[in-house]
Amino acid sequence: MKEIARTALYCAMFIAVGAVAGVLGPSLIYLADLIDASVAEISIVFSARAIGNILGALLAGRMFDRWQGHHYLILMLLLMIVGLLLVPFSTSLTMLVVLFFLLGATEVSANAGGNMMMLWLHKDKVGSYVTILHLCHSAGAMLAPLILVFAQWATGQTYGAGYWMIAIYALLLPLFLWKQPSPTFEVRASEVVPETKQKATFLAFLTAMFLYVGFEITIAGWISTYAVLSGEDQNTAAILVTWFFVSLSLGRLFSVFLLRFITPGQGIYGLLLVSLTGSLMMIFSDVSLVFIALWLGLGCSAFFPMLFSFGNSIMALNGKRTGYVFVCCGLGALVAPSLTGPILEAFSASAFPYLLLALVVLITLSWQRLAVMTRGR
Repeated sequence: MKEIARTALYCAMFIAVGAVAGVLGPSLIYLADLIDASVAEISIVFSARAIGNILGALLAGRMFDRWQGHHYLILMLLLMIVGLLLVPFSTSLTMLVVLFFLLGATEVSANAGGNMMMLWLHKDKVGSYVTILHLCHSAGAMLAPLILVFAQWATGQTYGAGYWMIAIYALLLPLFLWKQPSPTFEVRASEVVPETKQKATFLAFLTAMFLYVGFEITIAGWISTYAVLSGEDQNTAAILVTWFFVSLSLGRLFSVFLLRFITPGQGIYGLLLVSLTGSLMMIFSDVSLVFIALWLGLGCSAFFPMLFSFGNSIMALNGKRTGYVFVCCGLGALVAPSLTGPILEAFSASAFPYLLLALVVLITLSWQRLAVMTRGR
């Protein structure tokens, strides 16, 4: 019964974490108007959040090995709530940069902590549970724009109340976490991967994770811009991101049941095939971008939780290792999307599908290398 309660609690927490991750993009114009800044100036908050992600992951990786897991999660959630409450009171770009750095650090800490707690709680049976966890994250990201719109409708003012609504929801979580015991990391009697090969294997795992996150965030961040540059109207282009996340969420839901019959490794090969065909369709067919967004969302759907579960099956993911995983996620979310703009400017919008294809090929090669290194184990 305690396992069910804690699993449900981590899922509830990930709805809040997903909402925090998804709230910045839809509220960017609101934030610019709030401090009387241009869109170009306000875009620096994306970098502030990404740097917060990276540094927060480094710190969290070490702290979860030293503190009770729930105690550190409670601290991060309280700091996240403070950041959400203060955003609508921002008076300068500097203040917003500091707040989104804080939100980035606390968001990734809760993200890494939730994944770790689920791993440590369910151990070898964690596959489906991690997928459910990330389904809740994508649900929170999809809800964030709706919360902002509802807040504006309910108050007749701005999106600021939306930040407060997310904070109020998150405020319930520390209380429940305090009442539940933290799962603990259990050292395995023997590792699947020999100690002499652990560093190389872990590096291959991190490389695959880094490339995948870059692929997903590049699609989510740039497919609308690609559509506009390709001649679509702005509203139609904006909805493509929604279709992408809808498909991603439905794919994660379906994979919860699918993982009862296949291994995470088999699932990864299937998702790579879907992603590869989606990229090729963008280049060689006239299929609508709505279908492409849905297809790519399906290809991205359960890749992260499956790869994360696979990583845990070949070597125990303690706090330090999990911290490095989320550092790579932060770098992946920063590097590939940041390079996309200059690439499109240099080679035109037609380069976007080729960029996605190149990323899929690199992910496939890195995954194949990892699979070969762990074959028979």
